[in-house]
Amino acid sequence: MHEENDRTAIPSSLHWDRLLEFHPTDVCHRAEALYNPTWEGFVLSVYNLRYLVLPKKKKILRMEWNDQPVEEELPPFFHLMVLVYLLEAKDLKPSHRWVSEKDLKGGSTFFRGLHSLRSGDLEELCGKNPDAFLQVGRKLGGNEILYGDRGFALEVFPKIPLAYVLWKGDDEFPPKISILFDPTVQSHLPLDVIWCMVAETNRRLVEYFRP
Repeated sequence: MHEENDRTAIPSSLHWDRLLEFHPTDVCHRAEALYNPTWEGFVLSVYNLRYLVLPKKKKILRMEWNDQPVEEELPPFFHLMVLVYLLEAKDLKPSHRWVSEKDLKGGSTFFRGLHSLRSGDLEELCGKNPDAFLQVGRKLGGNEILYGDRGFALEVFPKIPLAYVLWKGDDEFPPKISILFDPTVQSHLPLDVIWCMVAETNRRLVEYFRP
């Protein structure tokens, strides 16, 4: 990955410090999170899982079914998108419409070159197998939508849905996966963090596909 992308994808102590400045009630209302006073942290649903965000300790832990937090190796992209969502989420519900990245304000310019929304690994793994594509989406908490040859929508955050649509291709055209957004996504995340969110989602989908 390009060095510049690496730098911008790493959350700084400023993100954590800013989060400490917010009143927990405000964060929970905007982001649809819960505050755990015992842990002094926010419990947030991400990819149909629960994570405990601890601003004072600058840590993110995954919550088990028995409400016990466990350490998990989480990439910088994940930390960044979680922190920015908690900081920037607005009191706004999804519009339940789907648009491409080029329909987002500034998207046609930003999502090019190094910032293209790449899904090549996923296309290679299940591009010719729509049923496997749908199955891996369901593993990440997705539900089928009637787009393309197969499609699914998943909830990255409580206010940010994301959709993946597969066209399996034919003798003339290779398989293609498109990624769609609710137009309200830009109210919660800037374009560079949207890019990080897609990269992290792709990583998880590929990880779920592989044994």
